[in-house]
Amino acid sequence: MAPPANLDLILLAFLHGSFIACILLVFVFLILIAMLLAFSLTVFSIVVFDLYNIFSLFYSHIQTVEANLELGFVLFLCTMLRQAIAVVSASQPWYERNISNFKEKAQRIVSRIDALMLVKTRRL
Repeated sequence: MAPPANLDLILLAFLHGSFIACILLVFVFLILIAMLLAFSLTVFSIVVFDLYNIFSLFYSHIQTVEANLELGFVLFLCTMLRQAIAVVSASQPWYERNISNFKEKAQRIVSRIDALMLVKTRRL
């Protein structure tokens, strides 16, 4: 059996058709990827906007809790300041008594040093 005539042209037409089909498949694949990315971006933006709306509903509650915590902290500081003032005012007589005792001891030590200085100067 003899080979059909123009076999090289048939093969060339087949390769040309395959090349065009491959290019079309790549083009369709790129379009599908672009559509998938657009869909993903749209879904992501919808999720972000919904989360923003959900968090904005809870934001007022969060602000209330934050204000309550701040008020509690201020009240705690006021209470601690009041207690500190009470402790300082209650310990003031004790502090003054210790100061006066220290002054008395210091005066005794100074008078003893003066007495010792007089004794030393009399010996010379």
